[in-house]
Parts: sequence; C-alpha cells; structure tokens
Amino acid sequence: MCCLVQLEIGGTLPMATHIPGLELFPLRTATAESISRILTQEIFTRWGITDYILSDRGSQFLSSIFQATCKTWNMSQKLTSAYHPQTNLTERVNRTLKTMIASFVGSQHKQWDKHLPEFRFALNSAVHESTGVTPAELNLCGPLRGPLDVVLQPQDAVPDSAVYSKISQLNDLKAFVSKNLSLARKRQKSNYDKHRRDMSFEKKDRVWLRAHPMSKAEKSFTAKLAPKWQGPYRILQQTGSLNYEVVLEDSGEDHRNVHISRLKPCYPTAEDMDELQRHQLQGIFEEETEVEEFFGFQTTATQCSPTSMVLLATAKPRLIHQIARWR
Repeated sequence: MCCLVQLEIGGTLPMATHIPGLELFPLRTATAESISRILTQEIFTRWGITDYILSDRGSQFLSSIFQATCKTWNMSQKLTSAYHPQTNLTERVNRTLKTMIASFVGSQHKQWDKHLPEFRFALNSAVHESTGVTPAELNLCGPLRGPLDVVLQPQDAVPDSAVYSKISQLNDLKAFVSKNLSLARKRQKSNYDKHRRDMSFEKKDRVWLRAHPMSKAEKSFTAKLAPKWQGPYRILQQTGSLNYEVVLEDSGEDHRNVHISRLKPCYPTAEDMDELQRHQLQGIFEEETEVEEFFGFQTTATQCSPTSMVLLATAKPRLIHQIARWR
C-alpha cells in the first residue's frame, strides 16, 4: 500500500503530515538535518518508511543532506511548482494550525508549541470536509474518544457488545470516503473553473511572470507598491502539462520552471510598435529599386523626412505602405 508523507515549513512552525493522520513536531531550526532526524526517529518508526515524499521547494528539501536521506531509505522526492503549492495538502492545515496557535498563545509567543499535542488530537478527530470522516477513523477504523465524550456519556451506559468485522467496516468506510472525495473533487473543480482561463504557450512566446517581491525596510522597499509582473520572458520549452521553462528576454539569464498560472501573454506596447515601424521604414527606403517602381522616379532615403510619412495600411504585401511628401 502506497503511503505519502507531506512536508511543509510554515514560517517557524515546522510540521509533517502522514496521510491520513497528522503529526506535529516543534523544531528550533527547520534545517535539513532536523527534518531528516524527525523522519527517521519519529515518522518511520511509527508508521513505516514511505514510498515518496512531497514537499515545497524550500532550501531544506533541495539540500544534498535531505536528498541523501531520501536515497538512503529508497524514497522518491516530489516537489511542488514554485509559488503554486496546491498539490501539497498541508497548505490548508498550516492555516488552520496557525489560527489555533494564535488563539491559545496570547502574549507568550515563546510557548507556541505548548499545546501541540492537543492541536494534533483536535485535527485528527475533526471531520474532514472532503472525506466526510475524521483522519483517526481512516487510521484506526473508529473515532477517537475525547474528553467531551467522557463528559457526555451516561454513567450507566452499557458498552456495545456487537461483534462486527473490522474488514467489512473498513471496506464500507473506504466506499463512503471514495464517494465523498468524488463529490468534493467535482465541487472543487466547479469552483476552480469559475476563474480558470484556457491558455497555452508556444516556444519563443513572450510572457510576463507573476512577481512575488518581499518588503525590505532597510532599503525603503514596499512589496505592495512593487510591480506585480516582471519580464518580459521567453518560453524555452514546456516541461509538463502545466509547467514551462522560461528565460529573461533581455539577458538570456534567470532560467525558471514555473506553473502556467504565473504567466500571462506579453503583447507589444506602443513603444514596441513605434520601434517596429522605424525598422519597417528603414527597410523600405533601403530598397531603392522597389521605391522607384512605385513612384516612377529615382528616390533616396535622405530625400524624405520620417515625420512626413502617412501609413496607408494596404493589404498588398509587396507594395510600399507609405506616401512620401517631398520637402
């Protein structure tokens, strides 16, 4: 059975999840060494060695140390696209966890990890919107019994002595989860398609790249006032169904592999069109033979002022597209 470990570094709140259960581990520094140690000593000894690991493109996961850990345990490593972490399911858990910590920590920010065990229990015993069951039920074939259950349980309650097959229960649970996941995917697809634009690019297309600047107080730089797009870039090749390799057009540097959601077409500006017209006019007056054929007499480029050109926009490609008014 294929199992998945997902990693996500949320600021100074490192966490790792083991689907379908959640594990939380506080770390002083989120280094490749500390993450590898948690995986080896905590995750793998409790759940077994995973088949592959999915993470973002943080420096910890791209380091040779972490890659060596994956190689040692014969695990393949999968990375999300830059600034497009939708494939990593821990992204939503991170937001929920930060909200929970902020609600309990108060002014004691150094004790943010004090209630992690309680948070883990709450998240593992909460009904998942997509599956319709709790992560604990998927792991343990039954719900976790919490403090509230103890308080609400009648004192004379008789334990249920009915004997049932765990295998049958698990199969029913899988069918229930599969149905709910199918409905959730349809709902999520419908919501996503409302804002989706069908778009594709070809090799050498000019595009803008969505920027993600960071504010720098020491340089008086505010990210909110910075341009939202940078470039233009050129498309080098398509590296996946939704990913492209791009390069900065002016310098030929800054190679990146980006998701299509961060790209938009780069159309010619008014300055680009003026430059194109200047090149076209220069080419026209260099072809003196063609000019002579059109006007019926000898002309040169020095006889005409560029400011006295009038565009005719004729559809005949080999005819001159300008009338020169002689000075």
